[in-house]
Amino acid sequence: MSALIVKIFKSLSDPTRYGIIKFLTGKKEFSCKELSKKFSLSQPALSHHFNKLIEAKILTARKDGSANYYSINREYLKKMGIDIKKLP
Repeated sequence: MSALIVKIFKSLSDPTRYGIIKFLTGKKEFSCKELSKKFSLSQPALSHHFNKLIEAKILTARKDGSANYYSINREYLKKMGIDIKKLP
């Protein structure tokens, strides 16, 4: 379990990924297109950050046609003892 916690916090140690999570806190889900408007990064850079957050099981992804939607994996984080709403 400690290796999983390390992976979560290692992923969140990047300022952009932390910003993505803080932005998504309180929202059900957001499309990649909507997130790209909020973060001035190229599509490949955003995809890289999303993939890191998905690998750490912090985010879940859902595809609907050509659009990708992301949401915080609250159940997994809760299981790991992390209340995402309490992050500063």
